[in-house]
Amino acid sequence: MYGCRVGTWGLGNFDSDIAADGIEELVAAITAQICEQFEDPTNLYPDEWGGHMVPAWLEILVLFCEKGWLGSGLPPATTLAEWKQRYLETWDAHIDELWPKPGYKRDRRVVLESTFDRAICLSADQER
Repeated sequence: MYGCRVGTWGLGNFDSDIAADGIEELVAAITAQICEQFEDPTNLYPDEWGGHMVPAWLEILVLFCEKGWLGSGLPPATTLAEWKQRYLETWDAHIDELWPKPGYKRDRRVVLESTFDRAICLSADQER
């Protein structure tokens, strides 16, 4: 045990039970926000709040997991795969309505796919 009290194991900002509880609360709140966006498909349009925030929030969850912080986590890989399919279907159906610059649609989609794929992979690893 490292530190001055039970539940602290290192010097880092996330090396305590309290910080782990805080991460767990953030993960739950972010996951709830993502779920809420999927309740109405129009929320996921590329120019809507959810269209921007779903991949941003998912990236945050991925970063927490990649750091290995206690309290971090992702939904099941099957849920993430469903989210990916629904999100990208909406992206593909509506991005042209925004008249994207040449190359943007292709390059942005690569980033979106990568974000979902990283999340799916990490989740599958957690499930093992």
